[in-house]
Formats: sequence, structure tokens, C-alpha cells
Amino acid sequence: MEQEKTISPDHDDLYKKETHCQSCGRFVGIYTRCPYCLALTQKRLSIRVFKVIAVLVSTVGLILLLFFARTVKTPEVKIAELGPLSNFAHVRVVGEVEQSYGIHPQWGSLGFVVKQSNEASENTIRISAYSKVAKEIDANNMVPKKGDIVSVEGQVRFQKDTPSLLMNASEHIAFIKRAPEIQEAQTKTVEPNQVSIEMAGQTINTTGSVVSTKVFDGKGVIVNIDDGKGSFPVWVPDFCREDKSIINPGDLIEATGLLKIFKGKLELEVNKKGSFKVVSKVSVSDSTEDE
Repeated sequence: MEQEKTISPDHDDLYKKETHCQSCGRFVGIYTRCPYCLALTQKRLSIRVFKVIAVLVSTVGLILLLFFARTVKTPEVKIAELGPLSNFAHVRVVGEVEQSYGIHPQWGSLGFVVKQSNEASENTIRISAYSKVAKEIDANNMVPKKGDIVSVEGQVRFQKDTPSLLMNASEHIAFIKRAPEIQEAQTKTVEPNQVSIEMAGQTINTTGSVVSTKVFDGKGVIVNIDDGKGSFPVWVPDFCREDKSIINPGDLIEATGLLKIFKGKLELEVNKKGSFKVVSKVSVSDSTEDE
């Protein structure tokens, strides 16, 4: 007696059985319940297992992605390696703070310069932070000072062959080593005719009679005072002036600020609010007599 032959279903028939509703005959794909007649459809065990595995694998993948995003450090780069192709890249720079501008009193921005030195060269990059980020760094007492060794993350901005770095989160700055605390230099009171090149870099206080002024709209005013030989310039930003009235020749002013060399000449730069005031104003009659 011949053995009965097992006839396997044709591939097309199997595909139709797996993807079409056995009740209404419409295409249902991977659905286990027909969206048309709501009848249950038969599926192979392998398809059901594959669906479960796919969900598990994707969940594990997201967890691993979150883990690496929180634990893997941003790659550290050398300033000399940054070029036009690095524009908008998120990188980390480690170096010494060469110059710190602190928080700008008017704009609320933060700025400082980081340098990396080796035997062959010295490279610098300007770091900036604005608005909310700068305020958070200031509130957390994380504003870097000259001499600090810092690690900074940010987005590279490459303009005119010069790279800069923009911080977009307050936690993207960390201190590796703090510079020793330096006592703030005492303010020295001098007469305008006593100011000399040796005093550059010192904070001084001086009082003098106004010779002339030059106003820069929206920025500040240069007040030239009599130093006995000619005129000595005092730069007063608008945010440092509490009294915005016109300063006239003959007015007596008092100013406290940093003595700097600007374009080869000494200039007193007022850098704090309340450090500049008009002690006395020339009267209208005096001004008329002078004319």
C-alpha cells in the first residue's frame, strides 16, 4: 500500500493565508485582528515572536543610547587643529585662561580667552556665553579668572580664519585648577599731571577740569581733562554714567578706572557704575564770559 504523500502548501497560498483575513478575504498585513470585520487572523508563531523581539531590541537600544549620551565625554581637541571644516562642531577644549572679561554689565554676556602652549607655538581661542547661560554661570560662581585651568565644551564658530567657541549650557565649563586668589589692587588717587606710563595697568582715581568731550551715541563719551600740559582722555561707557546730562567744557569731573594704553597713548577707562561723576558744573555766566 502506497504511503500517502504530504503536500506542502504553495508559497503564494501561505503568503495569502498569513496576510489576508480568513473571514472577509481582505489584506490585513501583520494585524492579528482584521480592521474591517474584526475577525481574528491566524499568524505563525515566528511572526509573533519577531514582533516581541523587535520591541525589546528597540527598547534596549534606546536605553543604551541614553546611557552613552550621558556618560561619554565630548572629544577633546587642540586649538591648532580647529579649521573651517570644524565649523559648528561640538568639541571640548582644555587650557589656561589667558584673559577674562567677566560678565558684561550692560549685555549680560560672558567672555574669556583660553590658551594652549607647547614648545613650538601658543594658540588661543575666545569663549563666549550669552543670556541665560551666562547668568547661570555667574550665579554658580563659575566665572573663570586669569590663570584658571578649565575644560570648556561648546560649538565651534569659525570666522575670518579665527575659531571661537560658544557655550550653550552652564554645565559645560569645569575647573581643573583654580588660580591663586589675588588681592584687588588698591585705588591710587593722583592728579592728571601726575599720570605716567609706569602706572599703566593700575586702578587710579583722578579729578580734573573738562577741556572737551566727544560723544559716541549708544556707547559712551570721551572726556578730555586738563593735565597741565594739554588734555588727558577719560573713556566713560554709557552704563557707567548715572547722570546722562551734557558735560560741558569747564565742568569738574571725578573718575575712577583702569589706566590703559590705547593706540599708543594713556587713557583712563571707567569700568564700573558710579565710578564717574560731575563734581561741579560750569555756570552759564562763566561760559558766556569765556566766549
